[in-house]
Amino acid sequence: MKTRPFQFLLVFAAAGLLATAAFAHEAAARAVLVVNASTEAAPMAARYVVTIERASSGQRRDKPQSHTWYFYRDAERVALLKGNMDEVWYRDAHDRISFERVFHDDARVVGYSTGELATLQVNADWAALSRFVDPAELAQLKLVSKQGRGREAQWHLRGRVGKEQLNVVWLPALELPQRLTRHVAGASTVQMQLVATAKSPQPDWPVVGEKSANYLHIDAADFGDMDYDPVVRKSEALDMRLGWRASHKHD
Repeated sequence: MKTRPFQFLLVFAAAGLLATAAFAHEAAARAVLVVNASTEAAPMAARYVVTIERASSGQRRDKPQSHTWYFYRDAERVALLKGNMDEVWYRDAHDRISFERVFHDDARVVGYSTGELATLQVNADWAALSRFVDPAELAQLKLVSKQGRGREAQWHLRGRVGKEQLNVVWLPALELPQRLTRHVAGASTVQMQLVATAKSPQPDWPVVGEKSANYLHIDAADFGDMDYDPVVRKSEALDMRLGWRASHKHD
């Protein structure tokens, strides 16, 4: 089953026929998002504050968790650094895409070659990866309002994609969300707020690969022979959440 390369990416669903002028205007805005996805996104580094609130089953309400995430993109690499774990996608001169999942707490790097991603039927779409949110997913949302012009433009989009209710403030000039809220009723609410951007990572921002330079590397193609390894199990669990591999029980 082909699936989203990031947890935040969803499968595209075709839009229905639009009859009224208002809907035609909305469709035009959606088309712009899709057209932009066909172009190369400019190099960018961004820092987000991410708040995660999970639904509690008892009377005691869980306290929302706050994190700082860093998102870096250039022509050869797209990285999402989430503190104790990094997710890094690489593209070579032949447009072959590979992936690494870095577990800092375990000092391990799990690598997924181009061939292994193909074996898992992972649809690694560089345009979607480099924009943090899949443009095809944005194209399913309703355009609520547009503010500003040029580099100051902001588009407010809202709607439902699968089980998720999305609320997005999109920055066309940066091709990144200014604010993104994903809500799943009875499960969780994740809110991302952009707090800083630069053409390249700032001196006090984490550097991709610096901490993991001496970590032990594991090839995802060898998972079948490493069921005993806790990092392998952890990475397999993340794969299953993304739909990359079927769920199975370990002995």
